Amino acid sequence: MINSVHISDSSIYGSAWTTPELRALFNEPARIKGWLDVMTVLAETQAEFGMIPKLAAVQIREAVQTLQIDDTFLKKIGEHYAVSNHSLLGLISAVKARCQPLAGEWLCYGATVQDITDTHTMRVLKTVRQSFIEQLNNIKHCLIALAKKHQNTVMAGRTHGQIGLPITFGYKAAVWLDELHRHEQRLLELAERMDVVQLAGGVGSLSSLGQKPLALQAAFAKALDLKPPVISWTSSRDRYAEWLNVLAMLCATADKIGHEIYNSQRPEIAELSEGFTTGTVGSITMPQKRNPEISEHLGTLARLVRHHAAFMMENLVGDHERDGRSWKGEWLILPESCLATAKALQLLQTVLQDLQVHEQTMLNNLERTQGFIFAETVMLALAQRLGKQSAHSLVYELAMLAQVQNQSFQEILATDARIQSLLTKNELQQLCGLENCIGACADMVDQLIASINLPES
Repeated sequence: MINSVHISDSSIYGSAWTTPELRALFNEPARIKGWLDVMTVLAETQAEFGMIPKLAAVQIREAVQTLQIDDTFLKKIGEHYAVSNHSLLGLISAVKARCQPLAGEWLCYGATVQDITDTHTMRVLKTVRQSFIEQLNNIKHCLIALAKKHQNTVMAGRTHGQIGLPITFGYKAAVWLDELHRHEQRLLELAERMDVVQLAGGVGSLSSLGQKPLALQAAFAKALDLKPPVISWTSSRDRYAEWLNVLAMLCATADKIGHEIYNSQRPEIAELSEGFTTGTVGSITMPQKRNPEISEHLGTLARLVRHHAAFMMENLVGDHERDGRSWKGEWLILPESCLATAKALQLLQTVLQDLQVHEQTMLNNLERTQGFIFAETVMLALAQRLGKQSAHSLVYELAMLAQVQNQSFQEILATDARIQSLLTKNELQQLCGLENCIGACADMVDQLIASINLPES
């Protein structure tokens, strides 16, 4: 798009900020068409209830179906908005000019801007939610494959950035899988609270919707494949706040995974790395570099969505029955957050399906610890004879001494009389084996995968 201002609309960089599918849902022609679809269904529902002439509803649909939402049409709406400063009047006027006289008079009868825009937004978010669930299923397939393949691939488990105890990479991938699975459950649970229309009138009382407003509202909702709310929600923006916070959590998990890959790709760790595509350039000054670009960008996208989730929390506070400061901000942050989340999920799938796992380096990094990763196992064995606190004190003393003397953990154990009196050489050898230190990592992988009912990809 020439002369685009927003980065997601950039002809050059736009692909880094969203996917074509999501852009098509949120671009301006799609938004205007969505509003007109809602207005058309409203007119048809009102005609069924005798609120407006049936011919008017027929003519409104005919006009909307033949309407070309082109640059000329959009420009006319924009010019009207610049004068009236009203969000919907320009569109109503532009459509009226292209309708039969009768139809134009009954367009958007008894409805407010929020009735049209909130209902349209809920329809779009329903589609977006299903798209995200499909993307998550693809990602979960990638993680299940990684978890199974590396169920017994031993690597360092780290706390506070330092090597602690051995785990398996399959276990790590399964933890990611479990977290994303919970986010999918949250998206599914949102349907009950989100898939509702907004048809409330000026202050939420439905006073402008005839003699049977609740029945009309229910019929309107059914025609749009949504549900009627139990009460008007013009001043209650918690549905959108919940949606955005779920997206923020979803993107934060993607960021967490990306951050793990980003750090693990550092040459001094070198346990994981992004798949390499020929032609990818890491630096224009350092030709040798292979940067974790995808993992890094996951963090950028997640920051944007977290910021918008915080913005949305501000919108929960509004004045009285309606407050433009709240819902107008949503026009910016809801689309941007959905666009960024779609791209984050796409990138996450890409990085996981092409992920390079360097098993030998994982083992090498464990060996570099000089056996200190076995300290817990030895301590727990000693605890059976000394008690836990005394065993901890003894192992701590020996571990610190070994590091000062530049000895391995096994060397210090083999030369300490107290250890020799408590554990045989064979027992020590068994305690210092990787197979005895990974706990239930492999079993938990099986347990998690068995608990997830995943459709075929």
